[in-house]
Amino acid sequence: MDLHQLVKSHESYVVERRREFHMHPELSLQEEWTSGRIAEELGAMGIPYEIVGRRNVVGVIEGGKPGKSLAIRADFDALPIEEETDVPYKSQIPGCMHACGHDAHAAMLLGTGKALLEIKDQLAGKVYLCFQIAEEAGQGADEIVEYLQGKGGVDQAIGIHVLGDLNPGTLELVPGARLSGAEIFYIDVKGVGGHGSRPDLTVDPIKATVDCYQRLITIPVNHHSMFDTCVVSPCAIKSGDRFNIIPETGHIEGTIRYYKYGDGQRVLEKIRQTCEGVCASHGCTVEVTSAVAAKFPLINDPAATEAGRQIAQEMGLELVDGRDPSAASDNFAEFLAAFPGFYANLGCHSTRPGTSGNHHNPTFDVDESALPLGTEFFVRYAASFLGE
Repeated sequence: MDLHQLVKSHESYVVERRREFHMHPELSLQEEWTSGRIAEELGAMGIPYEIVGRRNVVGVIEGGKPGKSLAIRADFDALPIEEETDVPYKSQIPGCMHACGHDAHAAMLLGTGKALLEIKDQLAGKVYLCFQIAEEAGQGADEIVEYLQGKGGVDQAIGIHVLGDLNPGTLELVPGARLSGAEIFYIDVKGVGGHGSRPDLTVDPIKATVDCYQRLITIPVNHHSMFDTCVVSPCAIKSGDRFNIIPETGHIEGTIRYYKYGDGQRVLEKIRQTCEGVCASHGCTVEVTSAVAAKFPLINDPAATEAGRQIAQEMGLELVDGRDPSAASDNFAEFLAAFPGFYANLGCHSTRPGTSGNHHNPTFDVDESALPLGTEFFVRYAASFLGE
């Protein structure tokens, strides 16, 4: 079957779903309507599905023969931004819009399901259509990964993010680390406060806090391989709020960004050791705590990536190479930490007046000519991967 024509026959459906989702955006962890609509569409197609975790939806297409398994992921949460475009499908929800293209992701995956249903007898294996909540809040992915692992895992997991700084017809798909992992660190220094006229009767936490700050910014240079990019950014520092009071405490918080599995925890431990040594030399105590901002860096598997690049070339897409990895994060990385696969960037830059803002901007929009390209890429990849 001509897969291009197959996808083209569902193009209007994909556009309609994307516009519907765009008009009814929902914030992370509030995606009740969107989750329900996705489930409704899968049910209407005859695709079995389950609600996974909170409101994730996972549909399953069984091929005509047993074989490998492929997970395809699309997120569908929106952002707390007031839309400023004049498109006819503008957000109808005040203060909320799809400013990152997740409406397009969900629509393309629904279109993929429609197309794959028509060729399912030619597939050897199964496809999991994974619709994920709350990517913008760093949640949802772990629930689907746990579900897939409970099914015995998958052989590969793939995803696409539309990208506003690339033109339609382009695809960025490169092996290796492409998005960073991120840890948030919190440093709380404890001294002994007192009157500003008698510092000799205090244990000044300001000096210790400033000393910690100075040492933190040298950690990537002095304690981390120059071949593995890592950034330590202390972004907030506070101690005291009165001209004549030496305070009791000092506080620093910031982020670690990294591109290699395990580097976040290694650097965090070096921060802890450094601050404990510095504060002890000042007579202060310190507590270093952390929170996960992005659990893993996103690392594309070389073999899967090469297979995806071949599909893109067959479609006539322009492959974009040579761009640096991004310091942004996406928790599709949790899929790729569990299963081999890749995450590609699909060009969607809109040239329509008033819609050329980049991601997370109130004038962001997607050039809808990108939608059938993303759908066709998924369909072709699934047909190839499960047709071997």
